[in-house]
Amino acid sequence: EAVVAEIRDLPEFSRFLLPPLYGDLQATARQGPVIILVASQYSCSAIIVPTSGDPHYVPLPSVALADLTNFKDDFARAIRHASIMDPKLPRNDLIVLLRTVWDEIMLPIVNVLQHDLKLKFHSRIWLCPTAAFTSISLHAAHPFRTNADRSKEPCLEDLYICSYTPTLSALVRSRQMMKKRVTPSFATIGQGQPARAYKLVPATTSRITISGNAATRAGALTALQENTGVHLACHGKQDPTQPYNSHFVMKDEHLTLRDIMERDIPQAEFAFLSACHTAVGDGNTPDEVIHPTAGLQFLGFKSVIGTLWQVDDAVAKHVVEAFYTYMFTNLKDGGVMDCTKAAWALNCATHAVKPKVPLEQRMVFVHIGV
Repeated sequence: EAVVAEIRDLPEFSRFLLPPLYGDLQATARQGPVIILVASQYSCSAIIVPTSGDPHYVPLPSVALADLTNFKDDFARAIRHASIMDPKLPRNDLIVLLRTVWDEIMLPIVNVLQHDLKLKFHSRIWLCPTAAFTSISLHAAHPFRTNADRSKEPCLEDLYICSYTPTLSALVRSRQMMKKRVTPSFATIGQGQPARAYKLVPATTSRITISGNAATRAGALTALQENTGVHLACHGKQDPTQPYNSHFVMKDEHLTLRDIMERDIPQAEFAFLSACHTAVGDGNTPDEVIHPTAGLQFLGFKSVIGTLWQVDDAVAKHVVEAFYTYMFTNLKDGGVMDCTKAAWALNCATHAVKPKVPLEQRMVFVHIGV
């Protein structure tokens, strides 16, 4: 005990082996409420950490741990079915699931945000799912109902701009690192069509593209280290048994999550991972959130967009193009690339492409970080 007390006398170790203070945790909610979703065999609930004041406890009495496990399997089945359907046909199985997520999980939370916290429409919110909640597409919760006046009930992303954070500390760390701003530069990398993203980056921003034979493991790692923004357009593979071996396919060797974790990325701000399964963790240890998207945030990228399942390049390109159009709106006028706009740009993009992109290819993209 004497050793522990001596350690706590050091300025940066006052909370050594102690739980964090609520005031420290509330720093995560500086730009908007953080919603922690908790699942156990005893109950499921949410804790809302507001920008000020005490936390709000939201019970979810209609949800049991077994329901969340079933949701995961049902979502996987509905996504597989949707992937072979005509893009113009309604995704009825998926619609039923997202309506249930809205009614039983997100609506009780939204009621507190609207009525207790008086949160303004289109405010930022952060979802921090734990345990079985990590497998649910919470951001896509939707009532799919029409009011008596024929207006449509708003969904979660109509009301708020949603982001995820794997942990509260990850969000705090990203915000602290925002103080170290550097001259923006952008790299597009991949075996696919990275040039498409490259062309959308204003010429006023320093930019490079790495494709074809140049899209090697070493080239990608160098680009990650030397640029503030990165777009990875390539095939991705999640390894559910060894998540650190999840990788992006380069020309010569795979670029693994472990490779990225072993590098220092001092300038990192924004990354768009336009590859399959970049935001899916290990099903056996969901709380560990070991996947490329969270990995990049832990390593220093403050704002990251990843994908939850297979991306159809033919239709997803519309989301990518719309995203960068919104992301770089002010750069043509001499503005600076702002990674904090990514969540807003993704929200705008998914709304803009509704007429030509099917539901499962809009909700596949998620934002993590500031």
